[in-house]
This record gives sequence, structure tokens and C-alpha cells, in this order.
Amino acid sequence: MDILIIPFYMNYSPCYLALLTLGLAASCQSKEEKANAALADTLEAHAESPAEQARMAAQKAAYALPPARSATAVDVRAGVQQLLPEEGYLELVSVKGRGMQPITIGLPPMWRIGIKPGYPKVGPGYKIPFEAVLRWKPTGYVETKPKSALLVLQTPKDSLMRFHISEMSVGSKVVPVRPGEPVTVQGVLYTYLDRDNAQRLLVYPYQNKQVYLSLSN
Repeated sequence: MDILIIPFYMNYSPCYLALLTLGLAASCQSKEEKANAALADTLEAHAESPAEQARMAAQKAAYALPPARSATAVDVRAGVQQLLPEEGYLELVSVKGRGMQPITIGLPPMWRIGIKPGYPKVGPGYKIPFEAVLRWKPTGYVETKPKSALLVLQTPKDSLMRFHISEMSVGSKVVPVRPGEPVTVQGVLYTYLDRDNAQRLLVYPYQNKQVYLSLSN
């Protein structure tokens, strides 16, 4: 903005000085308004571009919570199976879902590769608490058959942790188990809405596998 120095020693009338000051303010205001209008036009044009519309649509879809569903809407057995050791020394005897809580869940690191800047790294899904009965089969775990061990459980702070057998407790939540004897546990399963099929869920890749659960309603 240009600065005008007014020599007050000159004999200008107060009315003339007031009009001159108002003119300068109007000039500055006009320049500011033009700059704001130009910025608004630029933002509007950017918002109306196909690329920006696609990004906004992706954001909206990622944060839109799925509808509430009953605990019987999905059989969680195949999902809970992914929380057990791949070696197969824990058997899933029975499992029952205890609810389906709509959530927005972060994508696992492997799924974030290739996501464009500004696009969401989350997706809609369900947090599914469950109760399961597990049975320890020492075969494949150790050559000898120990009399007892510790079953490491999921914890509220890290529900992505899988169940496993340990010979010692290192600060995790554990329960004692014996070979062949069932034990009841509680846990949480995380799932995403399948983008290609609204009637099924994609289980969080606990074992780097794509496992789907069908929705019944």
C-alpha cells in the first residue's frame, strides 16, 4: 500500500483532510477486497475441479460410520481364527460375538502404500467384542508335553495383539492353561466394510491374509 505524507503545516481545512483520509481508507479497503475476492475465486475453482471433488468424496466415504447392527449379523469365527497362532497349537472350540460397534479405523501400514497425498488413511468398519473358548494342543509347540503354560491374552491397550502361549509372563495379561483343557477368553476383532461388497466385512490382516465375513442383515 502506498503511503501518503500529508504536510500539516499547509493550510488545509479539516473537512478536506477528513475527505482525503476517507479516500485512502476506501482505496486500501478496495485493494483488500479485490485480493480476498480473487482468493475466493481460486478456492472455488479448485473445489470444483474433478481431482478435488474425488478427494473430498474419498474423505467423506472414509469417515462415514456404518449402520448399527446386532451381534448376530455376522459369524466372527473365521476372523477370530486369525488371532490364533499360525502354528495351530491353539484350537478355537467356540466363539460368540458380543456386539458390533461402528468405528473409523486406521488402515494397516501395508495398505497405505500408494495412497495419494490428501487422501484418507482410515476406513469405516466395526469393532466386534467376542467371547471364545480355546484349547491348547501342545503338538507343534514343543516336543515334550508340558503340564501347564500361560495363555497370553489381548489387552485393552493393544487389542490388535494375537493370542499365544508363553512359558513366562513379561507384563502381559495371562491365564494358566493345561493341554487339552478349554479356557474361556474375551477379545476384540477389527473389521472394515468391503468397498466392493457392502454385504461383507474385511478382517484386519492380523496374519497378512484377506479374510472376509458375510453380513446376514
